[in-house]
Amino acid sequence: MNDNFIHGVTTEKKPWTHLNFGDRGGMDFSFGIISDRTGRATPGVFEGAIEKFNRMRPDFVISVGDFIEGGCMEDFSAPFLQKQWDYIKPEIEKSVQPFFYVAGNHDYSPPGSKSQNRDLWNSLFGVSYYYFIYKETLFICLNSSYAASGLGEEQLQWALEVIKKNVDVRWTFVFLHKPACWLEEEFSQIEEALYERNYTVISGDKHTYTKYVRNGRKYFMLGTSGGGDVRVAQGQRGVHFGEFDHITWVSMCERPEFTNIALDGIYDENVVTTEKITWLTAKYFRANKKISRDEAERLRKKGIDIEETEF
Repeated sequence: MNDNFIHGVTTEKKPWTHLNFGDRGGMDFSFGIISDRTGRATPGVFEGAIEKFNRMRPDFVISVGDFIEGGCMEDFSAPFLQKQWDYIKPEIEKSVQPFFYVAGNHDYSPPGSKSQNRDLWNSLFGVSYYYFIYKETLFICLNSSYAASGLGEEQLQWALEVIKKNVDVRWTFVFLHKPACWLEEEFSQIEEALYERNYTVISGDKHTYTKYVRNGRKYFMLGTSGGGDVRVAQGQRGVHFGEFDHITWVSMCERPEFTNIALDGIYDENVVTTEKITWLTAKYFRANKKISRDEAERLRKKGIDIEETEF
């Protein structure tokens, strides 16, 4: 066990590939984020992203979910789903660095669904939500399809307890697939629990990259890592619409720095923000929680890293 790694998973199966971190010493580290693969996946893109990370050698890679297409109208059976995992799981296991799974809605369905992917996920990975701490940085990996309401009361109480027990971490990252959960009352309780500390929220699902500022903190909805664009018949419309295949590199020093790496170049975290794109704003970002400049200054004095925009 790596001395810099702590987790709370007790099941035999684990939601990661291995724990051979690319640790170069010290407390600074880097990790990669890979986004949605499915929804008319482009062959080879996700697989190529794993290979690129192997060349770049972050300490580890973490996902935002949607690895398999899941059930379809003709077949919701476990064998049909297992066949999909039998393809992509060995590709993921080619990752030189540890790969951490996060459940997407294609991978995991709430109770009452015809699909058997819920039970299959648990058989493969043990749990569908979990946390770990790496170099005094807390990672909370939520399942946004756990309950009909999204997170559900059981998962919410678990998350609040994790936050309560880990107050001395230097940063908290919250990973979940669906950004729509940001608008739920359950998630607002998690935000409240994190309010007096540094944190960042990262999601996927809509195949459209957007950086958003909420409560003075960075929230990211990532684009795709091979996932298809089901809205536009002609495919992705490009970087300025947030529709591009990319991976994200996070350098964790005093604070995290984000770099998005696409097939045709490297883009910083402001490639698309809510000031630059408006078609998603009304539906997904309407619950903007702005804070006053006085409140922002109060939080800064406590050591909280507050974004300048959207006050």
